[in-house]
Amino acid sequence: MAKTIEFRGMPCRRLGNSGLWVSEIGLGLWKWGYPEYDGSRVGEHLGFQILDRALEMGVFHWDTANSYNAGSGNSERLLGQYFSRRPSIVRDQVMLATKVSNHHRQEHELGSYPTNSTAFTPNQIGASRIYLMREVEHCLQKMQTDRIDLLYLHSAHTWSGIGVGKTDWITPLEETWSTMDDLITQGKVRYVAVSNHSAEQTRAVMEVMRQVGKDASRMIVAVENCYSLAERGAVAADEAGDEQAFLDFCKETGLSIVPFFPLAGGLLTGRYTADNLDQVEGRLTTEGIGPRFLTEKGLKLAAEVARMAEKKGCSSAQLAIAWLLSHEQIGSVIAGVTKLEHLEDNGTAFNVELTAEELAELDAISR
Repeated sequence: MAKTIEFRGMPCRRLGNSGLWVSEIGLGLWKWGYPEYDGSRVGEHLGFQILDRALEMGVFHWDTANSYNAGSGNSERLLGQYFSRRPSIVRDQVMLATKVSNHHRQEHELGSYPTNSTAFTPNQIGASRIYLMREVEHCLQKMQTDRIDLLYLHSAHTWSGIGVGKTDWITPLEETWSTMDDLITQGKVRYVAVSNHSAEQTRAVMEVMRQVGKDASRMIVAVENCYSLAERGAVAADEAGDEQAFLDFCKETGLSIVPFFPLAGGLLTGRYTADNLDQVEGRLTTEGIGPRFLTEKGLKLAAEVARMAEKKGCSSAQLAIAWLLSHEQIGSVIAGVTKLEHLEDNGTAFNVELTAEELAELDAISR
């Protein structure tokens, strides 16, 4: 198991080979913003309550992106309002992570997303120096802070989406990561990482960072990819979907994995069953991702996880998060919440200890 220290009872792990610590349970702010107009589910009133409670529980790893909520950027704006109304010590306690590569809109603007060839030039998206320098400034302004603790490149900026050849990167890797290195030198960014990158893409980035980084402390510390019991192969972020090969790669290179979608959009909370789909209201029945998870295989897995959780005396969500934390290469599990009770439940998942037999059973039912 990973070596940990505690903050307010919450186990904390280091990210990669760096000195940056994160709470084992993190907080994802994807659907946070201004519900009255941007389609988000958490606004300031509820959001501030959840953020205050998160710190009380030791959940200090908060994860957002410049383009959440259809490119509105309002998740970052909500955080900015929160930090502006709290003592400076609160910002110091939070390990603040955000992601860039997409465009963001001015406040109260909405429109087609993710691409709009009439509203945004190619310099307002991607991984170029002109984009990264400007977008980090926008992030700092929106979040009302002077630094980003962990900055991810949100996706691999390639022509094909999966290629790694020199001709496949839309922006030369040397340009992208020397810019990231400059942002660290300027003090605007503390650590850097990648999201939605395959092992091959991540290895290429790491090699370039070793060449352009000013010293050994300038390194890639984590990979934030989709990972859950319901989509195990998705962590590889490539066509092969080889979960074990990706875990081995991260162990070999000393990278931490930060899973997003750890509860498969709510499938692994036990909320959805084969018998209640016409009655339950939630993301999987009201949003376009439903067909991705509400399959015969997915619902059978959810039922098995619920059965094991009841026997274990924990919630389905806690069991699913505990399975992720059983992997040494996991740094922190970022679960999105839209209710205070979600945080209370997810935030204590680290207390669930799985036996070798239970891990083997989870492995079998999720294949």
